[in-house]
Amino acid sequence: MPGIVVDIGTGDGDFVYQMAKQHPDRLFIGLDPNHKAMIKPSAKALAKSAKGGLENVLFALASIEDLPVELNGQANQVFINFPWAGLLSGIVTADPVVWSNIHRICQPGAFVDILFGYQDSYESAEIQHRNLPKLDDAYLYQQLAPKLSKIGFNLVEQKPISGHDLKHYPTSWAKRLGHGRQRTFQYLRVQVK
Repeated sequence: MPGIVVDIGTGDGDFVYQMAKQHPDRLFIGLDPNHKAMIKPSAKALAKSAKGGLENVLFALASIEDLPVELNGQANQVFINFPWAGLLSGIVTADPVVWSNIHRICQPGAFVDILFGYQDSYESAEIQHRNLPKLDDAYLYQQLAPKLSKIGFNLVEQKPISGHDLKHYPTSWAKRLGHGRQRTFQYLRVQVK
């Protein structure tokens, strides 16, 4: 396979499944600590090809704090779509444990693509509970980027993503959020040094 793609916090696995259909030459691995959400996509991927089965999809139980050692140095791309709770906090605050685990599973030069967001008007309780910073360019470039650089990542790209843009992104959450309230999300791309 020309590449191994890992989706951390895969949830219902729809993103992994859809991407695997589009890129049959790559192996897609969805990781999540909640096994219930992955039952249906796992069964679908294991079905015969005539019934939607795919040979380039795997799902595994794992949290960001305990990623499988079998993935060490294997991924040339990692996706983290709509992280929440501890994963969101770890990503946004550049928690060394979270980012070191991501670094551990990546090949040199691998890309990590993250789509996330929160706003005072919708998630004020979560923001206060986790002491999350304000998501603006000043924070992302002046505080987050230097922290990531010390951990072994370069911030390559950052841009806001509108709810309208989410409607075309292949995850269940993107479709829900894209048709919901008007809000903005952040897209970050970082690269392993």
